[in-house]
Amino acid sequence: MMDVALVPSQVAKYNLTKKIAVVIDVLRFSTSVSAAFQAGAEAFYPVEDPSQAFALKKEDPNLLLAGERRALKIPGFDFGNSPLEHLQEDHRGKRIVFCTTNGTRAVHLGAKAKKVVLASIRTARAVAQFLKAEGQEVLFIPAGTGGRFSLEDIWCAGQILSHLPGPSFGDGARAAQAIFEAISLSELENSEHARNLVRLGFQNDLSYCLKKDADSNVVLWDSKSGWGRLA
Repeated sequence: MMDVALVPSQVAKYNLTKKIAVVIDVLRFSTSVSAAFQAGAEAFYPVEDPSQAFALKKEDPNLLLAGERRALKIPGFDFGNSPLEHLQEDHRGKRIVFCTTNGTRAVHLGAKAKKVVLASIRTARAVAQFLKAEGQEVLFIPAGTGGRFSLEDIWCAGQILSHLPGPSFGDGARAAQAIFEAISLSELENSEHARNLVRLGFQNDLSYCLKKDADSNVVLWDSKSGWGRLA
């Protein structure tokens, strides 16, 4: 069975222990993590609160901090949540702690899953190929926006599902697939979160995040260690 939690609060209704959880935060967390790995990063660590990030950096000053609150860089962090910031850097050998409003929380929602995978519009095809090879039950966890439905995240779930066999789709998965088929990629520029990013001056981020199947990274997160790495 493959299904999609249309809002984050639905995740609690599923038994994740035998499932792969696919966490999607198109704008911008999962896209930024993938960009950090493209820049050579060794690993990432998602936290839900900035105080956790600062505590980790106090223990290990070599860690980099990346994240946002209300889409803007957290004071004292090395980076915001822009994927383009990472592409300008050489992250080889670096480990990065991420803290975002929606995405890092969504990762922790999947903590009981057998495996946790990050996905974005840029990595959808690669993630679909990984899921096909794994051949296991899957729950997609779109990060949403403040706990609410997020068009671009559900669309991305449908994009991934379009590469996978459909007889075992749950109702949430069928809804995501229908949204993907009915709404064009360009229309995602008018989503609530997308409009907010443009208002804040992140048009280039939006263009980068909405490029289909541009990256081949598959990022896995290990809930036991707390660290995520490339598959």
